[in-house]
Amino acid sequence: MNTKTIAGAAAAAILAVSLAACNNDSGNAQESAQQQADTRSLEASQPIPHYNWSQIRQTAIDAQDIAANGSQTTSFFFMMGDRDPIFSCPSIGMPVPNTAQLSNPLQPASNSGTFAEDVIGQMDPDGIYSPTSSSGTYVICINASGAKYLDYWEGDVFTVAGAAEWDAATHSLKVIGAPTAAVHTAPSKAAK
Repeated sequence: MNTKTIAGAAAAAILAVSLAACNNDSGNAQESAQQQADTRSLEASQPIPHYNWSQIRQTAIDAQDIAANGSQTTSFFFMMGDRDPIFSCPSIGMPVPNTAQLSNPLQPASNSGTFAEDVIGQMDPDGIYSPTSSSGTYVICINASGAKYLDYWEGDVFTVAGAAEWDAATHSLKVIGAPTAAVHTAPSKAAK
């Protein structure tokens, strides 16, 4: 085979690869344009709704307020396989998973810390490393004299923002007092 034939074949191969790349880019551009047209059409005919108030957002706010403000609650502690709780107590706020941390659990692996994956675990302020997954839960209970004490449980914990008791006959929780935390409802239509 002579040099001109080899050079011609190489030039043809480069041209074919270039054309394929252009066609691929053109296909990607066409697909993107079609997707944008679909999106514009759907947004025009079915716009994303706008809400002046959102119950799901308010639920998250109310739950955070109850937990942060230490509202009076009642907690029930369950063991897998048992219909009834093995323990209950008047409590403060909401249960806290034992994996919750007050400090950032990660630190840069080097001084630069420029990459998100360039991190390592760091110990908690108490000098230990927390588990990344656990079923453990902390609850601040209140005894008969009003003193707080910490209860730790590895099973399920059910907490309600109010005075409650367990009805052993029906195997269900019964709220026995007024709610202890205010929850917010949608503003009235007249107020708008």
